[in-house]
Amino acid sequence: MPEKILIIQTAFLGDLILSTSFFHAVKMEHKESEIHVLVNLGTESVLEHNPDITQVWCLDKKKIKKNPFFFLKFIQKLRKEKFDKVYSPHFSYRSSLISFFTKAPIRIGYKESGFSFLHTKLVQRPKQGPHEVEKLFSLLFEPYDFPTGRERRPYLYPSEEDESSYLSKRTKILKNETGYILIAPSSLWETKRMPEEKFVSVITQILRKRNESVILIGSKADLEIQDHIFRMMKTEPLEIKERERLLSLVGQTSLKELMVWIQNATAIISNDSSPIHFASAFNTPTVMIYGATIPEFGYGSLSDNHRIMQVNGLNCRPCGIHGGRICPEGHFRCMLDQNPVRIFEALEEVIKT
Repeated sequence: MPEKILIIQTAFLGDLILSTSFFHAVKMEHKESEIHVLVNLGTESVLEHNPDITQVWCLDKKKIKKNPFFFLKFIQKLRKEKFDKVYSPHFSYRSSLISFFTKAPIRIGYKESGFSFLHTKLVQRPKQGPHEVEKLFSLLFEPYDFPTGRERRPYLYPSEEDESSYLSKRTKILKNETGYILIAPSSLWETKRMPEEKFVSVITQILRKRNESVILIGSKADLEIQDHIFRMMKTEPLEIKERERLLSLVGQTSLKELMVWIQNATAIISNDSSPIHFASAFNTPTVMIYGATIPEFGYGSLSDNHRIMQVNGLNCRPCGIHGGRICPEGHFRCMLDQNPVRIFEALEEVIKT
């Protein structure tokens, strides 16, 4: 019987994308094993066609919060699998409980996780310093054995259908063959979003000084941000041909289709959010904008060509691991002081490098 391994990663989408390098490492270390991955319901599509994974389990957090009975039922299903080993890169109390109740004889997690005493082996997870992939690899390797190069970057596998959808949509919306630059102006947390007027300034510089089209990306929840940017763009001093190169895919792509758009982009400019990690998977040149958070948390770009844009000298940064809804200090200088001219220069740098 092959060894059965469960990896618990029910965090945000960006965390899951970064974890695919860990899934690959586990598979390389345990080539004959079955690798099962537990994720948050709604994020599982990014793991489709992943050859390292035997089965994906989805946890409906909203459902189990409303009715604990469903959580118990879910645990029973996992226990029936008789896992030999569990890795818990997610450090919530719930993840530790799930790991424990599988009854796997080996359960590896972080010392800093909730109910960490339920694991059989503990690994220290520093809050700042190493990149997230190094923190993940520490569950499997000694530091001197950490994978390097391509194996640090995420592993995503768009399907032929996703490729076909991309080519069809690209033909319809792009009127030139000079490529495109993606702009991801949103984030789940408001203090991680650069104000729309700053993005408008960056977009205007691209349209005036470069030949690529500019495409906004995001989910349906970001349509208001898209509309605000388009309204402000109407007052920018642009020629008609330049305006025609501003497009939007906000709310129009699945996660897997978005993968292909990012894979084929000339470059991407994004707040500290999941598009950065999609770009890392495909080594797409990246300009990453930091506000409430800091690169030292370990979630920065892994693309070879990238630049980090942040306002230095602010004692209030970081104001939280994820950011927040409003600036605790009331000034929001970490984003209001961002320099659009410098962001455009950084974009040109990553494209030329």
